[in-house]
Amino acid sequence: MFCFVVHAEESAPENLNWVKNDAPPFYIIRSDGQQGFGDQLQTLIEGALDNYRHNTLHVPLSRLSSSWKSYDPLCFATMIHEAPLSDDYLLSVPNAMYLPHGIITTNAFAESLSVQDDGSVSLESVISEQKTSMGHISGRTYGEKLDDILRRYRHNIEINTRAGSTETKGILTMLSQGRFDFVIDYEFVLNHYAGSDEDADQLRFLPIAETRGSFILGAVGCTNSSEGKKAIQAINKALPDIVKSRSYRRAVAAWLVPVGGEAYYWNKFDDVLKKYLGLPVRPHTTARLPLAGSE
Repeated sequence: MFCFVVHAEESAPENLNWVKNDAPPFYIIRSDGQQGFGDQLQTLIEGALDNYRHNTLHVPLSRLSSSWKSYDPLCFATMIHEAPLSDDYLLSVPNAMYLPHGIITTNAFAESLSVQDDGSVSLESVISEQKTSMGHISGRTYGEKLDDILRRYRHNIEINTRAGSTETKGILTMLSQGRFDFVIDYEFVLNHYAGSDEDADQLRFLPIAETRGSFILGAVGCTNSSEGKKAIQAINKALPDIVKSRSYRRAVAAWLVPVGGEAYYWNKFDDVLKKYLGLPVRPHTTARLPLAGSE
C-alpha cells in the first residue's frame, strides 16, 4: 500500500517597489558602495519583510507624486511624518528623527543677516525684509511651519527650482557659485557635501530660529491602495525591532547625530521616537543643543 503526501505549494512572494533619488546623504548613488542613511534604512526594512520580493527604482523627487499609482505598491523610506500632501500615499509610524532644517547660504550672504545669540536666524525676517532668491529641489517640502512662512512671503522670493538627477549636489554647487542666496536643508546634508566638494568652504549652515530646538520625524510612505496598506502594516510591525537594532543605531550615528550634540540627540530620540514605537527609554543625561558653529 502506497501513501502519498501532498505538500501545499508555497505562495510566491509579492512584489514591493521602492524608490530612491540622488539625494546624499539620504541616498548615495555611486560606484564605491557607500550607503546613505535612507539606503541603510531601506535595506533593514527589506530584510524584515522577507515575504516580499523587493525592487528599487531610481526616480527624481519631482516625479514621485506621479509614480505612486504607476508602480503600485511603491514605498519611499524617508518622507516627513506629517499630514500627506495628497491622497496618493499613506505613511507609516515614525522611523527616524532629524534635527530641524536650517539655512545653507554663502559666507557673503550670511554676513548680511541678523544672527541671534544662539547662532540662529529668523527665516521670516530674511525673506520679509528684502527680496531674496532661493534654490529649491522640485517636490521638496520642509514641514508645516517653514512651508507656511515660505507661502506667506512667496512674492518676495525668487525660486530657482532644480529637478532631475544629482538634485542635492547640483543645487549646492549652484549656491556656491552665487546663483541664488540660500537653500533650506539639513546640516548633515552640507556636512556630506563639504567632504566631497572643494567649493564647500564657501557655504555655511545657520539654524532657523522658528524651528530651533524642535525636530522632524521621518516615516515610510507607500501607495494608498490595498497593497500599499498591507505593506504599511507589515512595515509598522517591523519598525520597533529595526529601530532598536545596532545596525539602525550605527546608521543614525553616522549621518544624523551632530558632533558635540550626541547626548542632546539621543535624549530627544528617546523622548519622541521610542515612545511612538513603544520602546523602553534610557535614563537621561544632561544635554543641550550646541550653538551653531560650536564644536
